[in-house]
Amino acid sequence: MKRLSILLDDIAVMRSVLSDEKIDPVRFGILAESAGANGLVCTYSGSSKGILERDLRLIKEINRSFFNLRLPIQPEAMRLALSIIPDMVTFVDLKATNSRRVNPLNPDSLQNDLEQILPNLQANNIAASILVRPEIDSLRAVSKLSIDYVEIDVSEYTIATDINEEIVALDKIKSAALAVGKWGIGVNCSGNIAFDDIPGLAQTPNLEDITLGANFIQRALLVGIQQAVKEALELIRYREVD
Repeated sequence: MKRLSILLDDIAVMRSVLSDEKIDPVRFGILAESAGANGLVCTYSGSSKGILERDLRLIKEINRSFFNLRLPIQPEAMRLALSIIPDMVTFVDLKATNSRRVNPLNPDSLQNDLEQILPNLQANNIAASILVRPEIDSLRAVSKLSIDYVEIDVSEYTIATDINEEIVALDKIKSAALAVGKWGIGVNCSGNIAFDDIPGLAQTPNLEDITLGANFIQRALLVGIQQAVKEALELIRYREVD
């Protein structure tokens, strides 16, 4: 069955904006995990307005599910990852002008960097992943990398303005997942996923993790974390066997 992961970045942003330490991404994540979520995801940029190093260390200490840490390919970020030892590191592009905005990487330019990084991750049993768009050029470059997973950016699908755009975008995601799966690489996805987007993604072959962020948080604020997790899991299970 496909797994539900919860992205905690926006809880950290709320904590910073409201200057309220009671708004705790770690506590939110552990409650989501207790309600049945299969994994927790955090993006570390080094900004005091987002996920903090102490958040990561607490999550590593407390969580009992899967911990995916998203990072830029930078030496200091790698040192942090190796000191925390998450289950997975997903490499992303963080723009200097907006360190909280996560962007896909260009796999074609990563081979040299990854060749230096991957042995340290593998020696510590940390799976390696990269965030990419479901484009032909990106997928061809992925096939040359010795990585464990690809995280597909599905935002083209989740922000589609009409049914035709949605169908085309979802078809690209499914084709990408099929291609990557044939190379023996695992497939996850993220990108502004709302509850209405889950059914299409749940029927995507080879897809393992569906990561919900801001939309999940909004739903949890309305109905509670436990109910929001229940609803998301029910959508995944129902559509997966439909």
